Amino acid sequence: MFGAGSSPETSFDCSGYVSWVINHSGWNVGRLGAQGLYDICTPIPASEAKPGDLVFFEGTYDTTGVSHVGIYVGDGEMIAAGDPIGYSDITTSYWKSHFYSYGRLPSP
Repeated sequence: MFGAGSSPETSFDCSGYVSWVINHSGWNVGRLGAQGLYDICTPIPASEAKPGDLVFFEGTYDTTGVSHVGIYVGDGEMIAAGDPIGYSDITTSYWKSHFYSYGRLPSP
């Protein structure tokens, strides 16, 4: 999803939140949508996912390709923009049915 806020002052959508966190953690990626964030990552298998990797989903909105992104925090959870920003269990049937990939950002 791309279109809501991308800063604490205006609120966040999922990719705005992740872009903001990345840009405040040593990278400079600008404001990317979920698909754009996926495109700059190296896809990795679930067995290699570690806290700080990104987790991508498809079909969560009426759009093609990657439609949602969160930051994997380990133990089957991600932190992502919602109402409010918070942790989500990605092992639920909803997230499992929309899972697309894990991705690792390149070195900053």
